[in-house]
Amino acid sequence: MPALKRIDSTEAYVRFLALYRKHNDNCPAPSHTRKKKCLDGTVVEVTVHRRTGIIPEQVKTTFHMMLKKYVDNYNYVREKLPGFVYEESDRYPSLLTNNARMGEWCDCTDKTIYNHRKHLETLGVIKTKFRGRRSDYELWITPEILFGGGEEAKTENPSQTPKIDLLNTHGKTFLHSNTDRETKEKENNNAETLKSGYRENGYGERGGTKTPASPKDGLSEPIAQSEGQGAARRSKQEIMAQAAQERHKQADTLKSRMTPTLPPRLEKYFEDMLVGFWMYAWKVLYPDREFSKEQQELAISAIYHGVYNRFDDARDAKGWADFQARQLGKLDKAAKYYDHHPDAYLPDPYAVQVKGKGYFDAENERGFAGLEAWIKRDEVRAENRRNKNDEERQRRQKRAEQLLRQARRDFERLAAGAAQRQEVRGKTQLQLWNYYRLIFAGLGKQYERKFAQQYLDQQARDFQPPKYYQTKRQRKVYAADATVVIVDEWMTDGDWYYSEL
Repeated sequence: MPALKRIDSTEAYVRFLALYRKHNDNCPAPSHTRKKKCLDGTVVEVTVHRRTGIIPEQVKTTFHMMLKKYVDNYNYVREKLPGFVYEESDRYPSLLTNNARMGEWCDCTDKTIYNHRKHLETLGVIKTKFRGRRSDYELWITPEILFGGGEEAKTENPSQTPKIDLLNTHGKTFLHSNTDRETKEKENNNAETLKSGYRENGYGERGGTKTPASPKDGLSEPIAQSEGQGAARRSKQEIMAQAAQERHKQADTLKSRMTPTLPPRLEKYFEDMLVGFWMYAWKVLYPDREFSKEQQELAISAIYHGVYNRFDDARDAKGWADFQARQLGKLDKAAKYYDHHPDAYLPDPYAVQVKGKGYFDAENERGFAGLEAWIKRDEVRAENRRNKNDEERQRRQKRAEQLLRQARRDFERLAAGAAQRQEVRGKTQLQLWNYYRLIFAGLGKQYERKFAQQYLDQQARDFQPPKYYQTKRQRKVYAADATVVIVDEWMTDGDWYYSEL
């Protein structure tokens, strides 16, 4: 998988400024006419052009601080975690923050940060995703700002290694102004760094110009012998290709030393689930911790037994996907708790002194295993809230239907001149309509529209009740004259009788 790209903060900020100025230059400037009184007392009209929709200057300062904090977190993750663990769809780390914390960094209020963040999201510079109930969110700066529009930044990739004349063994070689020579004996760096051989030094120094070792020193014995016997018979490209192959081989060896060993006889699907869970737990629960290969193996073993029960449960593919999503949700819930309670004790992922006291051990009910009961309690509370809301909605609906029937009867009795109820006695039709309009306005737009439609239907039929609303006595009065049919015996053959009417 591709490694994380290197971010140049200066170039990223320049790209942001270009986008910022382009947006402000394209904002419309409508004209407004103002009257101005001169010193001599005459009144003249002045046309004023004022731009609308521009982004204020303070947003640039806020973005500069966002970029600095994001790049610091990005470089930390890039240094501590190997680049091969990132998927193509989610390869860039995020910055976990909130408006209050950003306000402290930028020396302003959280409301100002909220407004500036909305400007930057509208501009398409940043993306956010809430991670928590109210305030915390993850922040990404778009790749177009970080690396340019589709252009590949400098990555730790052998294909982009600076080309050095391996046949030249004399003189001083001046390296690139922002790189320094990295010795290949330092195995604590990741494998991709070993492949490239060049990077910024650990002290932030730029422009190292000390004389490096001879390029032939890093070559294997066969290459040195081939150069000694007859370098003229081999091209420069062949020598560099073989050197790159040697670097790849050493990098794979180093990667195998750093990658923890997984439980045996696991399917590829289960291996991805196990490693993905551990890397996400490392990111959200232990971002400031460093684990060696042996410690990672202990943590993965604890997760394998305590979280996944050695994958012995009978589930289909969809069941395992849902199970994995639920476990990752538990990690989010635990991370949110520890973010809001920084003084709370977070155990190691594996047992250190007492068996079964690791955070992911199944025996530790106060660890990850206890989150299931916590989530179930939250689900019960959510279900109770939904039931309560349903009951309230049904009660409101029943009350609204009762008021609709009452309003229909009041209008019909008013049109017929019958006695009214005490609450609406003495009201005219307009007053009665306004009385019910205010009542239904408090129940919501839905019932207000129903009342208006019912009133229009009643007005169209002159406030006469429909036939299915009339009493038995009224239906008898308004019924048409009955038709009498004399039935003879020959008409009763079959199920019905014959009639010419």
